[in-house]
Amino acid sequence: MLRLAKFLHGETGRILMSIILGLGLASLFRKVCKGRNCIIQKAPPLDEIDGKIYKFQDKCYKYNTKSVKCDKNMKFVEMDDDDKK
Repeated sequence: MLRLAKFLHGETGRILMSIILGLGLASLFRKVCKGRNCIIQKAPPLDEIDGKIYKFQDKCYKYNTKSVKCDKNMKFVEMDDDDKK
């Protein structure tokens, strides 16, 4: 036990403890998600797109909102809320 305490208070022990604490701290701030799981898709506010016409690759598209039943197989996109800005 005395050898361990002496080792930790020595120069080598301090360096080793700094490395261990640094790795522990780095693991707290590491990125949790991997690949495409980190992508968050958000749509613009409804009033910005509803009824407007957009051109994409020489074709024009008009967006109209429509309520539909939710299905677990559907992909959901979070809508921005103007009140939060």
